[in-house]
Amino acid sequence: MEKKKERIINILLVFLIVSLVGGFVLFFIGFYKLSLIVMGVFLFCAMFISKWTYTKNADYVYREQLKNNQK
Repeated sequence: MEKKKERIINILLVFLIVSLVGGFVLFFIGFYKLSLIVMGVFLFCAMFISKWTYTKNADYVYREQLKNNQK
């Protein structure tokens, strides 16, 4: 299960890097509308991952505090 999570995280990181670089390359080549779409996808994915990570970390902190208070 842990290897599957690592693989998914690696795929997402590669996708984010490729979409960021691709958006800038398309912008400087002159494909402005396509660059806007690619950068929009990048921002959406980055926002989704950051919100998911924040929620996961907040849940971890809550559970650890609850466990410590129950002792």
